[in-house]
Amino acid sequence: MLAVPTVPLVLCTALIALTLLVSGIAKAKDPQSTVTGIQNLGLEKIAPTRAVSLILPWFEIALAAVLVLSPVRLPTVIASGLALVLMLFYTVVIARALATGRTGSCNCFGSESTAPVSQYTLFRNLALLAAAAGAHAAALAGGAGVLFTFLSLDASGWVWVIGAALIAATLDAVRRGDALGAKDERPEVILPEPVYDENGEEQYVRMPIPHAALYLENGRHTNLRALAKNQARMLVFVSATCAGCVKFLKTMASGQERLPQVALHPVYSSLDSLQTSRNAGTLPEGLTPLIDRDAGARANFGNGVPLAVVLGADGLIAGGPVAGVEAVEALLTDIEEQFAEVARLAEEERQEQIRQAFAAGPSNTEGDHL
Repeated sequence: MLAVPTVPLVLCTALIALTLLVSGIAKAKDPQSTVTGIQNLGLEKIAPTRAVSLILPWFEIALAAVLVLSPVRLPTVIASGLALVLMLFYTVVIARALATGRTGSCNCFGSESTAPVSQYTLFRNLALLAAAAGAHAAALAGGAGVLFTFLSLDASGWVWVIGAALIAATLDAVRRGDALGAKDERPEVILPEPVYDENGEEQYVRMPIPHAALYLENGRHTNLRALAKNQARMLVFVSATCAGCVKFLKTMASGQERLPQVALHPVYSSLDSLQTSRNAGTLPEGLTPLIDRDAGARANFGNGVPLAVVLGADGLIAGGPVAGVEAVEALLTDIEEQFAEVARLAEEERQEQIRQAFAAGPSNTEGDHL
């Protein structure tokens, strides 16, 4: 029978095996989530994303299987050692991401874990790293797989196992209960009341650009006001699977060529939606996509997709919001016509100045001719 002090190390092995199994299955179900995680963490230059997304899930599952099912010591030592190296690598990657401001989701558990990288992610990985060290220590001490080790436990050892299971179940119940009672933190939509002129026609009132966060594809965040500080921008909130959105996305690049004065940005609700658009070939080339997590920014302008709004460089909304592909196309056309009209008036003024200069020329040079 195993001594009681050895049981905590065996529990560490069980924790690492369960973590690897859950992680591997989640990644295998959605390989694209691993690709997205690699891109979020800035590892695409050192890791072949497609190969890693196909190999890593089964590698994790294989390690978990050995840690649980191996009847002898050597495979357990090798698997626990590899798990320790893997957890160390994961911890270093998360620490690097936090240090460089890459807070996009690591997708560590596939598409089931889309929360941004934070200090809690680092703490979790440090805890798993310590557990992996305990698992390796248990293997070096002569332990076989978790299944065979549990079968050799005496009554006092099972007290440890049952106690750990109860603690885990309690913490999970508390977490789920807190999640059910959590308030919706998305901002309340308070749209301005319409203003009418003396003829009863609705007037366009330019409102201040609201404070709302948006994220770049690499996880870095900005906000609506900072985004428009140096240049007017047209944000088009889209869904990768909305037919009207797809139609407009295919024309955005050409729209940007016709309208260089305003930066156009497709805004997706999640990184996964952005990747879906890229895989489908509808992500506009040459434009910088943005991510609106939980529709927090879009909530300031209304509902529906596509939805467009123009942010002025003066800190005020310069156009929209409008929803629906026809309305968004009309808004873009209207902006193009406005700039074309400004350019036409500027050219007319320039021509008038030239005409006046020529008209004034003979009087200035009168008497100079022979």
